[in-house]
Amino acid sequence: MQIKILVVDDDVEVLKSIGNMFTYLMKGYLVLNATSANQGLAMLKEQMPDVIIVDVRLGPSSGMDLIADYGRWIKEKRMSSYQPVVIVITAYEDEGVKKRAEEYNVDAFLMKPFSKETIIHAVIDGIAKILHRELSFLDEIRGHQKKVVDKVNDVDKKLNGGTEGKV
Repeated sequence: MQIKILVVDDDVEVLKSIGNMFTYLMKGYLVLNATSANQGLAMLKEQMPDVIIVDVRLGPSSGMDLIADYGRWIKEKRMSSYQPVVIVITAYEDEGVKKRAEEYNVDAFLMKPFSKETIIHAVIDGIAKILHRELSFLDEIRGHQKKVVDKVNDVDKKLNGGTEGKV
């Protein structure tokens, strides 16, 4: 399974640094880049990445606008099962932005500059959340499957009058 990471930042050096980290240091990641909120939203809709790393300040639209637009798109498309990990990065201390990020339930909020270990840890924690959600979903399916099989067996017993397997 290849993990898709979308990095949205208007600083090309940040895009290169994060891209190199997950492409060369840690194999198995596909890193997608966008330099604006509009480009990031288009890639998000098209590629449906597992992890989104988004800078707060992106020019005319912010990373927070991107997250809000994404949320509206998800509701409009009724795609509640698609829940990528969202990591917000910023170089500016802004309590308002931090509060908005909390309201949007972002998975991590990192201050620039951050270490390689910090961003790697945030991504791996996010991937662990995704895997946990998927395993929980599979457990629910298994439980439902068992109930269906039990009901089918009960109906089969009633139809056969307790003469299972007899013709």
